Amino acid sequence: MRLSKNHAPAARSATHDGAVDDTAHHGIAFWTSAAIGVLLIAYGVRGVLTDRAATPPRGFTQWFLGSAVVHDALLAPCVFAVAWAVGRVLPRPAVVPVRLGLATSALLVAFAWPLVRGYGRRESNPTALPLDYGRNLAISLVAVWLVVIAATAASVVRRRRHRDIEETVPR
Repeated sequence: MRLSKNHAPAARSATHDGAVDDTAHHGIAFWTSAAIGVLLIAYGVRGVLTDRAATPPRGFTQWFLGSAVVHDALLAPCVFAVAWAVGRVLPRPAVVPVRLGLATSALLVAFAWPLVRGYGRRESNPTALPLDYGRNLAISLVAVWLVVIAATAASVVRRRRHRDIEETVPR
């Protein structure tokens, strides 16, 4: 059940055929974000269509649809399977931090992979990709997992304190 700002059940309006209309709860932030999103999509589509030399529309369409299929057929099921396995294997206080750590690690690796592999590095331009991206990725991953460990420890401490308080309160 949705609650309004004053914690009362949110009003729902019915359409002429009796179906519930849930669009009534969309506020100014929703519609502003939606308008900005539509403008950004239109700008991107315009760029693909007007700059055909850099982004051939057919090649872009194949890449776009192919990435959607790869995401929906491979990536999303793997993420769900790993999240499910983490929930089944780890103790409860560690589940959320580890899931967030895995997701953050995956995003970091996906983002850094082209840099780590040196895609775009040219001998003729030593200033392109000048850093040790593998080391920097490792440092970032260590930082993520230190936060995961700290969050898990904090969760365990909170649970123990809560359990100790419940045990000392007479019933």
